Amino acid sequence: MDRIEKIISQNTNYSRSEIKKLILQRKVLINTKIALLGQKINSEDQIFINNQKLQINKNIYIMLNKPAGYLSANVDKKDKVILDLINDEIPKKDLNIWGRLDKDTEGLIILSNDGELGHKLLSPKNHIPKTYYVEVNSSLKSINVNIFKDGIEISNNVFVKGTISNIKENSCLLTIYEGKFHQIKLMFSAIKMQVTYLKRVSFGPLNLDKNLQLGQYRFLSNEEINKLQKISNKLK
Repeated sequence: MDRIEKIISQNTNYSRSEIKKLILQRKVLINTKIALLGQKINSEDQIFINNQKLQINKNIYIMLNKPAGYLSANVDKKDKVILDLINDEIPKKDLNIWGRLDKDTEGLIILSNDGELGHKLLSPKNHIPKTYYVEVNSSLKSINVNIFKDGIEISNNVFVKGTISNIKENSCLLTIYEGKFHQIKLMFSAIKMQVTYLKRVSFGPLNLDKNLQLGQYRFLSNEEINKLQKISNKLK
């Protein structure tokens, strides 16, 4: 049994304060009765917000704004891991990390216990786009964008492609379709540039929520989950 606030938070985009306000304003019903703050509900209960039935997902989908200094891992004996940032009320043992980031890289990570959906979206053959904000130690003004489009050799006969955009003096956006180890750093290293800052800003159809500070997270909305499932349905 979970608290009503937790269930609403997991399945909507309402903030904690907004959820509390809705309950106090008697706009939330559990079955046919007005909900109370902290009330526990079970799997058979139905929740209504403003007379609209809440669609409850059994799976957990979390968007996290990863800070630097954390490993993209469930546990580690020496370093901090991103699951340390997740509240203990959430069952963490079954959460999978969709698209790991280097320890010094920031940005969007999805955590979920939906193994089937995660497997499809992360499969290298499906080429789900991931976009990064990149800062480098050299000027990008005269860079040839076709170098990325045609493919850059990051090791012996290993070529990777990307789409570069929003080019500024020392920064750009780079979209990649694979997830090889240190891929973006190696791509820029191959053209004699060093990445000084790296942040993932999108994963497939999802953009990093600008309201999430580093280390903060929220549950995906039903709309966001549907976007991921829609892509998955088109994949093999």
